[in-house]
Amino acid sequence: MGGVAHSAHPSDQKNRGFGPGFFSPMPTLFVSIANYRDTETPHTVADLFAQAARPERVRVGVLAQLVSGVDDDCLVPSHPQVRQLNLHASLSRGACWARSIVLEQLREDEDYVLQIDSHSRFVPGWDQRFIDMLAQCPSDKPVLSSYPVAYVPPRQLSAPVIPVHEPKSFGDDGILTFKSRTIGYERRPAAPIASPFVGAGCLFAPSALFDEVPYDPHLYFIGEEVTLGARLWTHGWDAFAPNDVLMYHDYTQGRGRPKHWEDHVDWSVLNRRAVERVRHLLAGAAPTDAQALKDIERHGLGTARSLADYEAFAGIDFKARRWDEGRWGPLPRADA
Repeated sequence: MGGVAHSAHPSDQKNRGFGPGFFSPMPTLFVSIANYRDTETPHTVADLFAQAARPERVRVGVLAQLVSGVDDDCLVPSHPQVRQLNLHASLSRGACWARSIVLEQLREDEDYVLQIDSHSRFVPGWDQRFIDMLAQCPSDKPVLSSYPVAYVPPRQLSAPVIPVHEPKSFGDDGILTFKSRTIGYERRPAAPIASPFVGAGCLFAPSALFDEVPYDPHLYFIGEEVTLGARLWTHGWDAFAPNDVLMYHDYTQGRGRPKHWEDHVDWSVLNRRAVERVRHLLAGAAPTDAQALKDIERHGLGTARSLADYEAFAGIDFKARRWDEGRWGPLPRADA
């Protein structure tokens, strides 16, 4: 791995024995970014600083998984508040592994964490607005998360709506995937909306979340969000969908560089193990590959609340691969 450039951090302003921001004149915020050969990454980082109400409190951690000499335009320029770890793309183990590296190796003692994808844009004052919105959540351990509204590079922002997670389908692999329904912006609720589900590309919480629920590096991509939602809830954390638009996401596909699964011929092995891991966690299925349960004690469910209670809360039956049709609508037809 390449070196990490660490910035100075005002740790003398913190009282580590208390909750986020307690006795701190300006709570700090860590933005976690996994960059796999993404030319949008430097523009994402530039935009988050440009749009922040207090850019001096923002720290950014970037795992740059690149091919030197080919992907130099994907690197974030040197910045005193950016910690960038450079790694050859051939060594990458996928999105969840990369997110785990950022959170484990580049995060320091910031009060809050915002995990995003490397192709994002922000509204003015997003940093303070995330903090204020989190304070509106009726929970001692709140998490804000959604699938952000779309933008098209360089900064063509879609009309604002309020996205809320709902189930999409159980795939052939038995893993639940999600989609968004939207609430018209003129009808946006007065407070964040309680939700059993989370999105990995917009996840804001006190930094303590990632100490209590370490990000699972042994997932590949499929199953990341459904297991994260269950793990957070069973560890006592409550998810909420933002009730205003604070950031945007680029959902277009072509940026001229290969995706991870196009570069790595062994991606299917990593994915197959991850699927068995998810089935074990959520449906109690015994894996055929022992590697599927590596470090499962550290990255498993919590004990604050049960998986059965989570299923009741979410209206989901993971073993039967069904959901409450009265709440979520009918399951998609198998031949659809």
